[in-house]
Amino acid sequence: MNFHHIVLHELILAIIVVLILVLLLIITVLGYSFYSYRILHNRHTWKQIIEYKIMETIVGSDRNDEQDREFSKHLKEPSFRLLFLEVLVDSGRKFSGAAKKAINRLFYDFKLEDEAWRKLRQRKAYLVAGGIQELAAMNVEAAIPEIKAKLDDDRAAVYQEAQYAMVSFQGYEGLEFLAHFDKPLSDWQQLRLLSSIHHIPELSDVQVYSWLKSSNDSVVIFTLRLIRKFRLMTFYPAIYALLDHLATAVRVQAIRTMQAIENSATIGQFITCFDQQPIEVQLEILKSMKLARSKESEEFLKEQLLNHPKVSIKILAAEVLVVLDGGQYLREISQKEDTYDELIQIIKHALQEKKC
Repeated sequence: MNFHHIVLHELILAIIVVLILVLLLIITVLGYSFYSYRILHNRHTWKQIIEYKIMETIVGSDRNDEQDREFSKHLKEPSFRLLFLEVLVDSGRKFSGAAKKAINRLFYDFKLEDEAWRKLRQRKAYLVAGGIQELAAMNVEAAIPEIKAKLDDDRAAVYQEAQYAMVSFQGYEGLEFLAHFDKPLSDWQQLRLLSSIHHIPELSDVQVYSWLKSSNDSVVIFTLRLIRKFRLMTFYPAIYALLDHLATAVRVQAIRTMQAIENSATIGQFITCFDQQPIEVQLEILKSMKLARSKESEEFLKEQLLNHPKVSIKILAAEVLVVLDGGQYLREISQKEDTYDELIQIIKHALQEKKC
């Protein structure tokens, strides 16, 4: 009897402990949910207050009244200051001129620069990247030396933001990191950098030539895109030389750049090198011929349509011929008795594309 009594007692204690743990878990979940709701609610309310403050400043109706004193009280809350900085930086990207200056004035008036500097000196990558972004967006030129040092950081989030910041501050001159950059430069990062460069200074040829010879394929590709954007004709021979590059991706970009800054020799050069190129580059050459609309390529295209072993090349060759007003030639080929079914289908597809 004593044994059963002890077992029953321990079972009851275990049930009570489990119930207490469940209750504590429920309280914790409810507490966290309430805390999260409060943060979201505060964030929504604070954002409205901040956006109104920014609007007042931009339109010039900002006054030192009761509302302004209330705003100053909110600024004592660290979370509010961080949100204020976030909204201010986001607004700074949307405005220019006098509005941008007004936003910058808020940044300095409320000493938000201190928050950005603190982030820059943190250890976590996302905080450092955020600090770089904020200091660059508010054009804090005093931060340039420290941001420049972050170009050598091992963390992608940090060095990418530092690259973008340097170009934002210095334009083309901020690209000097490319000379020794040995990591991949993503397509998105290349787009960001290109969007911040508005002109190429004179006497930059040596630098651009060195980037075209970089051992980092992504640097070469970025340079080709830069040449395309600014139509830098003088680099045409160096670009043509890249059609022997080991990386297919570089060759593809070289073809696109040659087409963008084409001259009277371009189509002939495409035709000459075509057979030595991998299929991806051959397709790019045909796409460039489609854009160029040059009658010089007509016989070459007919040859590819009839004799190239790859269906994808035949299809694109037929499409380019249609663009060059070769529809009648294609119809004649399709009606010949010795034309095989696959070629007939390719021609029909190309002619149908033209109708569409």
